[in-house]
Amino acid sequence: MNACADSAWALSGPVLLTASVCIGVLLLARWVKQQRYFPGRESFIVLHLASLWWMFAASLEMAAQGAECKVFWASMAWPGILAVPTFWAIFLWQYVNSVREPLPVRSSLGLVVVPLLIWLMALSNPWHGLFYGAGTAPLTDAPGAPIRYQHGPLFYAAAVYVYLFMAFCMGVVLRAALVSYGVHRRHYLAFVFVTAVPWAANISYVVFDWMLFGFDPTPFSFAFTLLAFAWLIVGVRLFDLLPIARHLLLDALLDPVLVVDARLRVIEANPAALKLAGLPNEWQGRTLADWPILGADLQALLTRQSKDELEQEQLLTLANSARYFEVRVRAIERITHRGTLVLGRMLYLRDVTQRYLSELKLAEALAISEERLRTISNLHEQLQEQALCDPLTGLYNRRYLDEFFARELALAQREHTPIALALIDLDHFKRLNDEHGHLEGDDVLKGVAEHLRDSLRSSDAVFRIGGEEFLLILPRADAQEARQRLDCICCSLAAHPLPTRGGARYVTLSAGLALWPEQGLVLDELLQVADAALYQAKDEGRNRVCSLA
Repeated sequence: MNACADSAWALSGPVLLTASVCIGVLLLARWVKQQRYFPGRESFIVLHLASLWWMFAASLEMAAQGAECKVFWASMAWPGILAVPTFWAIFLWQYVNSVREPLPVRSSLGLVVVPLLIWLMALSNPWHGLFYGAGTAPLTDAPGAPIRYQHGPLFYAAAVYVYLFMAFCMGVVLRAALVSYGVHRRHYLAFVFVTAVPWAANISYVVFDWMLFGFDPTPFSFAFTLLAFAWLIVGVRLFDLLPIARHLLLDALLDPVLVVDARLRVIEANPAALKLAGLPNEWQGRTLADWPILGADLQALLTRQSKDELEQEQLLTLANSARYFEVRVRAIERITHRGTLVLGRMLYLRDVTQRYLSELKLAEALAISEERLRTISNLHEQLQEQALCDPLTGLYNRRYLDEFFARELALAQREHTPIALALIDLDHFKRLNDEHGHLEGDDVLKGVAEHLRDSLRSSDAVFRIGGEEFLLILPRADAQEARQRLDCICCSLAAHPLPTRGGARYVTLSAGLALWPEQGLVLDELLQVADAALYQAKDEGRNRVCSLA
């Protein structure tokens, strides 16, 4: 600052113009700071601040009247000179690759090291003369005359450092322009142009000594770059819908993808969507309803579904092409100070025609299989019932007797409860068959079976084990209870005639009672005891219940 102690200052037209550009850059930085969510936001803000530093130093250099003061402010501009291409490169890389995370602090500090060293070398130039040579002097003897700088080796080393970043910038935007298409390619070509302007200006100054107002034109060109980029922001809302859509849209995806704005106009589509709709060109800006093949069905889906339903996969049937798609809708939103603003939607369509048709065939095959299984199960139940039940009376036959008694015996042993077993035989049944025929005998057997079923509890069981012989098993019934129930069955049967096809017939029965565990521990032993008691009942005159002492 001692170099400027004796220097006068003058406000010329170029100084006022440069100051105006500084104010414009500052306002642009403030506006960009309000744009919260876009790739490379922090780097772009730092880029504005670096450009502001550079322009401010340039304006002070132009306003200073002393030669030493001008050289001093030229040296003070170097942090901005180095930071602008550095953070321009970082911003472009983050923007093109949709990197939204800020640059790590360690990386940021690493990028500061080289500019800081170069700045110190520029400020210390009066001691070593390696940055600006001895030929650095005003163009004329007039006060405030521009300085013609004799560049030293350190200057050219710094220039190489800057050119590396500028070359990286150019490579990033060129690659983005080559791999993009449609509106993206036009935007990235604009990037190429605005990136090439400061490159051309700086080469013209370093190589051909071309100057603007007698000064390095590079900061003015970067100001133009920022203003041009501001036009892209304001004019085509580059930071709003398109970068986010670019982040979501995968050009290489084999499934159709569409991006629509808030008015359901298609602003982006991948090749699969264009192929499905048969639209090679002139499709951007067309309303979704006017898109061939799928547009009307998609718009109907968007309008009739709620927001929560749209976030789930929806099945879309294209009636005019007999194809099926799973549709996933994702809102493209921007957070503002007024809340969430829906800029548009991304529509992802997954072709599931083959899978859907296969699922229909599989469902049909499963339905047929289930029907066949039910039929087989019913047949199995019928066969099992036929195997275990008597076809005439519907009672269990002897095949089921062992299984039932074993289950009840295990339960009785576990709970220490008795089991009563009664063997029943119809009195004079052979005489009834001889006098009235076997058909009436069958009617009597069915009537007796129904009478026995109606007289039993749900835990009891009755079996037909012979022609007119029946077996009753009464779990948890002791001798007194079993005798009372059997007497009731015997008396009730004798008192009520049974209907047959030849008329009502009175029938009586004789029964022999056996008890577990007092009179036997296994089924055969109990059957022998019950059979002996049955013979005793017949010997004593029939139509009665007997038990052995």
